Amino acid sequence: MWRLKALDPEASESLKVIAYFDALVDGHASAQVLLSGAAVLSGCAAGYVADGGSLRVDASGSKTGSGEPGTWPGHDFSDGGRVWIERTGQAFANDEMILERVAIALGISFDRTSPVAATRRAIETIIDGAAPLDRRMDAAAMLRLDRGKSYRVVAVPASTDLPGPSAVVYTGVGPVRAAVLRLSGAEPSGTPSDSRSGVGLATVPSALDRSWASALLALRLSSPQHPRQLADDLGSLLVFAGLADSSGLETPDLTALKQLLKLQPKALALLESVAATNSLRAVAEEVGLHHSTVQSRAVDYSTALGFDIRTAPGRVRLSLVLTLLRLSTTTFGQ
Repeated sequence: MWRLKALDPEASESLKVIAYFDALVDGHASAQVLLSGAAVLSGCAAGYVADGGSLRVDASGSKTGSGEPGTWPGHDFSDGGRVWIERTGQAFANDEMILERVAIALGISFDRTSPVAATRRAIETIIDGAAPLDRRMDAAAMLRLDRGKSYRVVAVPASTDLPGPSAVVYTGVGPVRAAVLRLSGAEPSGTPSDSRSGVGLATVPSALDRSWASALLALRLSSPQHPRQLADDLGSLLVFAGLADSSGLETPDLTALKQLLKLQPKALALLESVAATNSLRAVAEEVGLHHSTVQSRAVDYSTALGFDIRTAPGRVRLSLVLTLLRLSTTTFGQ
């Protein structure tokens, strides 16, 4: 340390800050103690907001009540928390380091003690199929779920807020927010009508990992035209999507569709309309093109894909490859 101090005094002080907060975390120091440490180290008042409350201490570390982060220099931590120091004038060399380390320490502290964090962990556990059953049942008890009743898991992009407890889960397609719906037949409420969501199959608490899996597939198969997707409505397509997703193989139909869309991105809207309707005239009305134009493009697209999208078997094949396309291209927050 003495050699580092001789070479770079600021780096030496930064290491002291890190060691200071690491020691407090190891000792399970309370949030107020952590905040007081930040105030004493920085030499100015400090505060945090978290879990719907706030705390402020003066430069000596003594509690003064609540406060607001305002425009003070600060740092975010888990579950929407923010810590700040009330530095006036030019920032000191270690202000950023103090804020970063106290934010990490507060995040750990709240994760250990906060009811919000405990609920979040319970949701993460109950939808985790790899977790032992007894742990998932403990999580069900924590969430006050009746073992004999059915519930659904709802999945939305992590940036979408949900009413009530939720947890952000990092999936193979990006961060996704999950919550347990109390009513088996309920749709997610409290979110904008155009927000994308997937609602999983209704199951008892011990099988909510399967509801989560179906909710995630439903979310990935939602679209701007159909932002809210109920897993029940997917029928056998849910099984197909699950098997296709796990295979990791790209079918020749999907390769052809990707090549077509690379050359003609606007073709997707017409193809989705063809898959959803039973006549090219209805497609023309839906996409706002003349009937003859739709007929001509349907012929061209059939040639590019290698099957006739104007026939009933062709529309089924088209629906399946569009499903594969959504599965292979839909990501969230990546």
